[in-house]
Amino acid sequence: MISYLLSSKRVRFLSKNSFNSLWVVLLFVGGFGAPVSAQEELSDVISRGERSVVRIDVSGAEGNSIGSGFIVAADGLLVTNVHVMSGASSAVAVFDDGRKFPIKGTYIVDAPRDICIAKIEGSNFQPITVAPVLPRKGEQVVALGCPQGLSFSATRGIVSAIRQRDEFRGMVGRPKAEGTWIQVDAAISGGNSGGPLINAKGQVVAMSTLGSTGDAQNLNFGISNEDILRAIGLAKSASLVELKDGVGKVEMAEVSPETSKSMITRGEIPASALEEYIARGRREYKELAKDLRSVATEAKTRLETMRKGEIGIPGNIASDVVLEKRNSNERYYFRNDGVKRARIAEQQSYVSKLEEVKALLKPDANDDAVFALLMHGGPYLDPRDAKKIGFMNEAVVLEAFNEHDLIVVYNDALYLLWVKSTVGLSQGQTVTPAPVFVAGTETMLSSRGTRSVTVLNTVTETELRDAMFGKVDPALRELRTWKDATGSFSIEAKFVKFSGNDVVLEDKTGKVMNVPVAKLSAEDRQLLGK
Repeated sequence: MISYLLSSKRVRFLSKNSFNSLWVVLLFVGGFGAPVSAQEELSDVISRGERSVVRIDVSGAEGNSIGSGFIVAADGLLVTNVHVMSGASSAVAVFDDGRKFPIKGTYIVDAPRDICIAKIEGSNFQPITVAPVLPRKGEQVVALGCPQGLSFSATRGIVSAIRQRDEFRGMVGRPKAEGTWIQVDAAISGGNSGGPLINAKGQVVAMSTLGSTGDAQNLNFGISNEDILRAIGLAKSASLVELKDGVGKVEMAEVSPETSKSMITRGEIPASALEEYIARGRREYKELAKDLRSVATEAKTRLETMRKGEIGIPGNIASDVVLEKRNSNERYYFRNDGVKRARIAEQQSYVSKLEEVKALLKPDANDDAVFALLMHGGPYLDPRDAKKIGFMNEAVVLEAFNEHDLIVVYNDALYLLWVKSTVGLSQGQTVTPAPVFVAGTETMLSSRGTRSVTVLNTVTETELRDAMFGKVDPALRELRTWKDATGSFSIEAKFVKFSGNDVVLEDKTGKVMNVPVAKLSAEDRQLLGK
């Protein structure tokens, strides 16, 4: 019987008596010739490979652990496994010569393929090349690493098979696995996860991810070079999610990133819908301000409830977070401690933002107060109101996919929601409350055939700000040099809004100032459309 350790390659140091973590980096080399020349060639491949391979020392609430990875760009772009970085409060990449560099954060977290693209601080690293084509069955391999703590040892094996997604899912019991998997008979021991599998040319053909236990030690797997190249390509346009206070959001990704931008064709939100939303906010200002204060209080209470939440999901619920409500009582359950810390950090950020908005809520409905209110607690959203805007609260993610698309549950119904970014969003997570435009309906293909679904588009801060304070060239919202009509005065600042005959600017220190439009240079007035 084969018993698979689905994420066992990162073994934790839980106590002085616990089994020490092992680190094995697999380097696969094919096409050996005669014994003497093969040893020479193998030595060269190992020497080159060691310059790009790192040990990853991970620290988190669940203890310390060790994994591995490899550098694919001179600026420190790092490839490793998702489960190596999951739950990390900090991590350090250690080279074979003893150099150590902190891991700053992650670009791509592809859980179904167990690929994490990260960034280490520093530059001028020696990268390793990822092979452009899949390896061949029977290609000879060599494992280079630290089995039983013996640093950078070498062993041999072969590529046993190339397994596609559906076959791999059935073999190892991973129903959400994606991609192409390389089966090898080279030993994969605890701590080796994230190591490169390298061919005779010293190119990466896979990354070791999954090893078997029991009586099938020769059935081990690595995610293919094709999938690694895809993730590296996506990382080039992705934003870095930094490891801050243990919130790297690595464990939160449950779906893989896709190359398509969105299923939703998002057009410009009509000016009439924005104007109506703003007008309604002015009319209902006092009531909405009272509601927001109540929401702020509830958010604080929920934060405390989260802090008291339990680790472990009840039953067989496939979610990172479960909220159990019984009468007026709430209880949170989290998949692991890393998820709990991430959700608490997000809720704390939300609470802090609401406190900032509360401070702006003056008795009179001035523009600044109305804008802040509409972004964080505006009029209620009714998805039946086509082509109108309302404020959406308490929507829960059912599935996140592509760059912008979410399927969410809102008031017990399903909707397709466009968001600015799906990074860090996964099943069971609450969507950040925001104003939403009811775009209409579209037909989707699903496992049950075609179905119509209401499409919702989140309203961006820029769209609402332009509608309230006037639309300007986006470049004006960045720091630039403003000059007066005489050319004797200038200031580096960014546009905030129009206020009567003045333009409101904010300098790089955060200082806000009112400048009469008439006193600006002709160039500035032209850019402002004045």
